[in-house]
Amino acid sequence: MNIALIRPPKITGAFEKILIQEPINLVYLAAFLNANGFNTVIWDFEVEQFSQQIIARRIADNNISIAGITSMTPTINNAHNIANLIKLINPAIVTIAGGAHVSAIPEQSLNEFPGFDYLVLREGEIALLKLCQSIRDKKSADKISGLAFLKNKQAVINHPAEEIEDLDSLPFPDRKLLNRDLYKNMYAAGINISNKRATVVFTSRGCSQDCTFCAVKKTSGPKVRFRSAENVIAELKQCKDMGYNHITFEDTNLTLNQQRFIQICNGLKILGLTWDCQTKVNMVNKQLISLMKDCGCLKIAYGVESGSPKILKLMKKNITLEQIKQAFELTHQAGIVTCAFFILGSHPEETAQDIKLTEQIIKKIKPDVFQLGIICPYPGTEIYDIMQEYGLIKDIDWNKFNFMHSVPPWGTKHLTAQQLVKFQKQIYTRYLFSWHFIGFFCRKMLNPKQLPQLCKLSFYMLKYLLFEKRN
Repeated sequence: MNIALIRPPKITGAFEKILIQEPINLVYLAAFLNANGFNTVIWDFEVEQFSQQIIARRIADNNISIAGITSMTPTINNAHNIANLIKLINPAIVTIAGGAHVSAIPEQSLNEFPGFDYLVLREGEIALLKLCQSIRDKKSADKISGLAFLKNKQAVINHPAEEIEDLDSLPFPDRKLLNRDLYKNMYAAGINISNKRATVVFTSRGCSQDCTFCAVKKTSGPKVRFRSAENVIAELKQCKDMGYNHITFEDTNLTLNQQRFIQICNGLKILGLTWDCQTKVNMVNKQLISLMKDCGCLKIAYGVESGSPKILKLMKKNITLEQIKQAFELTHQAGIVTCAFFILGSHPEETAQDIKLTEQIIKKIKPDVFQLGIICPYPGTEIYDIMQEYGLIKDIDWNKFNFMHSVPPWGTKHLTAQQLVKFQKQIYTRYLFSWHFIGFFCRKMLNPKQLPQLCKLSFYMLKYLLFEKRN
């Protein structure tokens, strides 16, 4: 039986052009299905051309029986449009949706998006495999854990599937299913990638943190499950054998288990791979950052979010300004590129003064690159519930749940959406013309091989700030 796993097109703007990543979640699912007797292909319409004609041709060429579509909140409408197109082309194809959005609000999703025959909730491997087996064998899927579906026009939400405890038991993502030429590694902003072939690796699932703006627990669970260092290193060796020489670790906090992390670092050094990662400012120290540098780390991304102690507490970040400053100072000293993530309007109580404190911390820590988004209260997050209670979410248009490209239909108690967008553009613009960023940019220009990438990044960033119209 042939299965297509699909990533829908993004609602994109200029900024999105520098945020390309492989759909490694789909590659995991495909490898698992293929290891259990199915024939799976991946259609990534985030980077491939998309049209009804293309969908129809691929369905016919591959004799597709099942279509699984992944989606985050901003692309759920696009995912549903694809499901409807597939049903129009061949009503017999079973359409399945998975991802953070449907996992957070399954009943609402079933009623809102009838083009999906089934929803796979949270971690997908086991539930999706059992569902595909039941379809192949023409058996009922009604009792399969981790599924949701409509029955007699009523939503049925089955018991959650058990989390996979032994992540080492999963096959490695089958990267041969991807057209690697479509992924130009532009997401490695700040790194000289002229001689890099990069791929994404996850070494764990789940998150023990309680950040109010994050829905990871809805998809991966509250318990952190780790792959063994040996298993991770084996995948890294496979990546190197395939021609990859740079790894982007997508774990939310790669350094959480430091003993295991040190083993992975040693493996990276032996393999001669460069890499970048993200972690928390309170999960690093001088010795660890020095080891990371020695083992090929080129960039560390930290979730700072705010420069206001009040807002950090309300967001449940459990970090301090002193920890933020120390982490960036140590990372700068080690010669590792620093990246910082920030959010504006992250709580109803946020004021213009809190945003000024965020700009002050940006100036203090001097990140080499950073991302400054406006809060997106995704379903399944605590901030979604908080903003509902405050009456701040007045318009449920999922296309607007985009932290970079929309004028959001919400603000805080003290700031309008238009004011948040204005602050965002002002902070970005002022920092891009700061001496630190100009110096960082000029140092990168000393490498001629870096010039095409720098020009492209600069073009997209200026287009985003100066010319992109937000709906």
